[in-house]
Amino acid sequence: MQFVESFSMLLEFQGMQRMAGRVFAYLLICDPPAQSSAQLAAVLHASRGAVSGAVNLLLQTGLAQRVRRRGDRNLYVEVPPGALARALEASVRYLSVSREQMEHGLRLLADAPPARRARLEEGREIYAFFEREYPRLLLQFAAQSRRGSPPTPPEESP
Repeated sequence: MQFVESFSMLLEFQGMQRMAGRVFAYLLICDPPAQSSAQLAAVLHASRGAVSGAVNLLLQTGLAQRVRRRGDRNLYVEVPPGALARALEASVRYLSVSREQMEHGLRLLADAPPARRARLEEGREIYAFFEREYPRLLLQFAAQSRRGSPPTPPEESP
């Protein structure tokens, strides 16, 4: 449960609702990998309503999927393959919107002295760089993942 709490706090910091983060974190480590809402509520010491809302959010974002077990009427939820990669792909949209906001600010300050515009220009450059490079990293990961090779560690700067 220590992992569930610490990982869910990280997800909350990134903008995910706390209970959704707890459910997602637990689904990453639980055995069996598919859990019912009742099981999730029991292990997370949460109300079924809170778990239901969290599960719905995870379903909408593609971080979870519903599954059935043969001969069982209950619905279960699990993390589908590729969910984490899809979540990271969504970050590209965040980078694009952030760059666009920096550009909007620069347009508003078009006549301002360079020193006043410098922070926005730096922000635009940072977001533009990661907007360009991040998709390449995701493609590199996907290619390595398909080949079964481990991800290449980042090169150290001199």
